[in-house]
Amino acid sequence: MWLPLLLKQWPVSQSRYVNYEHIMNSCGIKDYKIAERIEKEGKACVIVVNKWDTIPNKNHESTTHYEQDVREKLRILDWAPIVYCSATNGTSVEKIISAAALVEKERSRRLSTSILNQVIREAIAFKSPPRTRGGKRGRVYYTTQAAVGPPTFVLFVNDAKLFPDTYRRYMEKKLRSDAGFPGTPIRLLWRSRRRPDKRGKSADSRAQSPGTPSEVALAA
Repeated sequence: MWLPLLLKQWPVSQSRYVNYEHIMNSCGIKDYKIAERIEKEGKACVIVVNKWDTIPNKNHESTTHYEQDVREKLRILDWAPIVYCSATNGTSVEKIISAAALVEKERSRRLSTSILNQVIREAIAFKSPPRTRGGKRGRVYYTTQAAVGPPTFVLFVNDAKLFPDTYRRYMEKKLRSDAGFPGTPIRLLWRSRRRPDKRGKSADSRAQSPGTPSEVALAA
């Protein structure tokens, strides 16, 4: 198991007040490259901000300002929890261990098919897929979780091309807000297929040769 801890050493001004110029320069290109690799490889992640004890006169405003900057510059890891600590005096080190255990558990978590499809139905009811100029609209027939590490979900739809990137991002955010999965990337795969008949089989699956596993079997 590889659980990345994106550790950030924050150079802090020695003045009486927090120097926000340092805050705005806290996340650089190297940090973003690491973040890209974490997301690409589907690893759970905790962002650890070290040397938090060296900041004078800490308050809610300074913490909020710094977190906003981290979220802005590491948007690709907007799902990763942030832990503030001091490695020198051991402040909040136990929070890192707790956060790491939580995100690894979330990375291996499965949703029941009934709950998953309920979340998807509610997301569609709240915001329907957009119509094309020709009047076509995407339809989601059902969804299943295909894998963990990271959690991967397959949405069987009438035509995957009818779901633009904006709607796919919306669906991912809605799935996170309703079902959780903090600290881990999730994958949503959109699969085109014909509408299932009364026996639960699509025309595509009936057309397959004997012995060939259906798309549903591959996703289960």
